[in-house]
Amino acid sequence: LRISDSLMKMFIWAMRECGAKDVPSFYALRKSQRGLNSTQGIPNIECKSAQGKIFYVNDPQMIIANDWTNPNVRPLLHFYPEIPEDGIVCEVWHAEKWRTMDPELLSPMYDAGSGKHFYVFELLKLRDGSFVIPVRWIVK
Repeated sequence: LRISDSLMKMFIWAMRECGAKDVPSFYALRKSQRGLNSTQGIPNIECKSAQGKIFYVNDPQMIIANDWTNPNVRPLLHFYPEIPEDGIVCEVWHAEKWRTMDPELLSPMYDAGSGKHFYVFELLKLRDGSFVIPVRWIVK
């Protein structure tokens, strides 16, 4: 959320009027924001269109990295294709494409918890003692 300088100065004034302690000066606040943005922000990448116009895009690697490390977002991400119980495709991870695409392009590992990791195309011993080589992970 971008807030204009004049509105930010008003917020700082209101906080001081309400008796808030340790309210930074406007300049100290903006300096702190610049420092945070340089270390924590998502960098912009300058691009040039076919017509020669300059435009900027956010770094997609950083966007994905931020989503991956955000504890509020991470549980909402889906990494394996799912077969819905009712058979109705209502989410992208239900789609047939995820179930038929090259396994090399999908998530290669399954984390079973307790430090146990399983990988596609690697020998796996089942609880009954038999061995299998999984080729993809699917959630049912």
